[in-house]
Amino acid sequence: MARKRLRVALVTDVYYPHVGGIQEHIYHLGLELKRRGHSVKIITGVAGNNEAPKEIDVIRIGRVVQFPANKSFSKMTIGFGIAGKLLNVLRHEHFDVVHVHGALSPFLPIYSHLLARGTTIHTFHAQYEKSTPCLIFKKFLARSMERIGGKIAVSTAARDSIGMYLDADYAIIPNGIDTKRFNPRNEKLSVFGDKSPLILYVGRFEPRKGLKYLFQAFNKIIQKLPHAGLIVVGEGRLKEYYRSFLSKDAAGNVSFEGKVSMEMLPRYFVTCDIFCSPAYTGESFGIILLEAQASGTPVIASGIQGYRTVITNNNNGILVPPKNPDAIAEAVTSIHTDPSLKARLVEKGLESVQQYSWENVTSRIERFYLDTIKKSSNG
Repeated sequence: MARKRLRVALVTDVYYPHVGGIQEHIYHLGLELKRRGHSVKIITGVAGNNEAPKEIDVIRIGRVVQFPANKSFSKMTIGFGIAGKLLNVLRHEHFDVVHVHGALSPFLPIYSHLLARGTTIHTFHAQYEKSTPCLIFKKFLARSMERIGGKIAVSTAARDSIGMYLDADYAIIPNGIDTKRFNPRNEKLSVFGDKSPLILYVGRFEPRKGLKYLFQAFNKIIQKLPHAGLIVVGEGRLKEYYRSFLSKDAAGNVSFEGKVSMEMLPRYFVTCDIFCSPAYTGESFGIILLEAQASGTPVIASGIQGYRTVITNNNNGILVPPKNPDAIAEAVTSIHTDPSLKARLVEKGLESVQQYSWENVTSRIERFYLDTIKKSSNG
């Protein structure tokens, strides 16, 4: 039977040039939906130079602003006339599915659900201990939820977070990974000399990412393994603050790479011996862990709920207690000194990551679209 061709809008408060988990999710979902014959457009706010991958058409409405939240920074689209501009787009495009990603927040996400004529879907990505906005606006958000045809959470951690405030039937459909882009056959970088073990961190410089605990661990690692190296990919306003946690001996073996291109990032993963994510809260899933696994790189991560979604301790990765530099240092030493452990982590990581290929994840989302459209028609 021929696949029904859908007109799909993927809506988010922030897309490229900012890079992050939601942006990557939308980009790869959009590409795979297009490959299957669907029409896809992304609706988002104006941000920076608006540079974005060219494969998917982007419609920009309003302006993105940033504010602190959840020990990180959240973004919101604001501006005069957002509702009217969005309504004109929706009337012109005749989308079958309007799929919103991120928080159920003003203005673009909520307006998208209120104004859409087709079936609406919302994917909740975030994990948090509490949300003051959700608590304050719970009744209003509950009414907005009634307009959403289908609700998705990327993990049980994301479901449990939003479920504290908004009870609903959430389908669990995980994030995906581009297993063609991230794979062990990528070319390694040669600029880091003979440092061993070479550890990789990828992420923003913000509190919940736990970078200071990795730096404190590296101070201990360098005492036992003086040829160890640490590569830090990412940027943020707190860079100099976090740099202050490095000892004099350790600082000389740390390479700050800043923001790297999408094309270069996979090469960092295959170059390093170990990937470490010391984030201690706010991670609903762990896309970055999948990227490391798909690259054939052993993973060390904090044992938080979102990371336990994809990592089974001492099987396809090592989980350590959050905020524990000693445990990180011990895990690095174990992997470096035990080749059989490293080989097992690589093998199991490559095996487990296949279920998260974008082909598999998009098939589940596509079926969810069709089922939700059918329910809406029957209702």
